Amino acid sequence: MDPLVVALLTLVVGAAIGFVVGRGAGRREGAESERLQGIEEGRAKGLQEGTRVGVEQGRTAAAEEGRSAHEEAIRSVVDAVKRGRVPEDLEPGSPEARLHEALAQGWAPREVEREAAMREAVSRVSAYLTRAVRGPLEEAAESADADELRERIGRAVGALEDLDFFIEEIEEHREGQDLARLAQTVSREFAADHQIGVRLLLGSPGVHAAVNGPALLDALYLVLHNATRFGDGGTIDLTVGEEGGRAHLIVRDRGPGFSEEAFSRAFDPFYSTSEEGLGLGLPHVRKVVERMGGRIELRNVPDGGAEVELSFPQA
Repeated sequence: MDPLVVALLTLVVGAAIGFVVGRGAGRREGAESERLQGIEEGRAKGLQEGTRVGVEQGRTAAAEEGRSAHEEAIRSVVDAVKRGRVPEDLEPGSPEARLHEALAQGWAPREVEREAAMREAVSRVSAYLTRAVRGPLEEAAESADADELRERIGRAVGALEDLDFFIEEIEEHREGQDLARLAQTVSREFAADHQIGVRLLLGSPGVHAAVNGPALLDALYLVLHNATRFGDGGTIDLTVGEEGGRAHLIVRDRGPGFSEEAFSRAFDPFYSTSEEGLGLGLPHVRKVVERMGGRIELRNVPDGGAEVELSFPQA
């Protein structure tokens, strides 16, 4: 073959091979470049999206924390006004300070008070049901016999009946009753149930009032129970007397007396200074006494202890 032709063929074949090899290398380099560029663009978009999501979540969390702090500040101010106090660290001119001033002048945000009262009520009832109903049933061992199960079920049912007691309406029927005799009955029953001394003091004989006997016995029992819980286990005095045309029943304990908060909230349903209390005793007593045309008063005794006085017009 002519040397020139051979040279030309060699050149053409070499060029073709170089083209193919170069095109493959170019493709690989181009693909790698595009891949790297894609990674960078993806990273940038990912950072941007992550930042957006993070900012939204941060705003939500901050708003929730701010709302919770604001609600807590409002509750603190409302509670302080109820107790007749000025909240600590109240910055002049702040929203909390203006709220405190408005509340002190008689304005009350009903929705705030209703919400706080509802939370307290639900919490009290829930704790009571857990302790007095669910507890006896859940604590029964798998090996418990029929007698133990009956006893535990009886305790749970009794706790529900106690709760129902505070819901029942009080009968309007009233008739003349010897309050000394009612006091003797309830003091004996209470002392036997709780193994605590109840000293009955009769200021004068023949003290009568028009009352619902059974309902008043229940109310007196609750007052005695309250005195036992907060009286440090000391003897309780139950005094029957009359003065100024009114019949009086006075229960005195030997405890520390009512705190400032207890004085202001003693008749609020579900308020109690005891973790185990439902906070319905004194509100129920007040309802019973006032339904009979009577009054209930609370006071601390100068030489120690607290007194709860029930009084009625004499019959």
